[in-house]
Amino acid sequence: MTSSSNFASDRTMDTLSLTLTNTRVIDGLIFAANSVGMTPEGYAELLLTKDGHRFADANNYGIVTSAGFFARFTPTEYANVLAASVDTVEVPEPIGGVPTEEQQQMYDDAVMAYYLLENPTAEDTAMYEAMVASYEEASTAENQAEIDAAEAQNSDANSVKALLYELTEAEKVSLDDQRVTDGLALLVSMELLAPERPAEITAYERPFPGSE
Repeated sequence: MTSSSNFASDRTMDTLSLTLTNTRVIDGLIFAANSVGMTPEGYAELLLTKDGHRFADANNYGIVTSAGFFARFTPTEYANVLAASVDTVEVPEPIGGVPTEEQQQMYDDAVMAYYLLENPTAEDTAMYEAMVASYEEASTAENQAEIDAAEAQNSDANSVKALLYELTEAEKVSLDDQRVTDGLALLVSMELLAPERPAEITAYERPFPGSE
């Protein structure tokens, strides 16, 4: 009734496989996992992740200051990120896109009539869908594409601004923080970082297991 684990003793290890053979421990994990609606494997991973984070935090593994985090960007990258955070535009006012009273009434009547049908035929459904499509067209502004593009640009800028604010205000930054992971992915999606840069930015000198 022992526990065994298999892992490599070098800093290149990126995965850890663990085998438990203590039946009391296994039974306890099964009970605990069932009580929170998780699998035993998922619950064990949760416990190990929490403990791993606790000791990593205590030893400052993968933790840098806010200034140290942004120093990992090149000057050009950082300048581009700052520029993107304020790259907002004025959203144009919609042109058209307001159904007439007659169109609105026809749509409301069609919706009510269709939902009152117990067994709508294919023809009933086709007529209903045609009415919905016609209403949506009447409700769409002529310049909707421009509105969507402006709103998307502002949304991206605000997301970058929020990322900068959160990480600048943080005294310490964990390189595996979800805000960091998601934020760097956003910057890659906006072509502000090359695809390989997140891995380079979050890399740190890993210790030899058991060396401290």
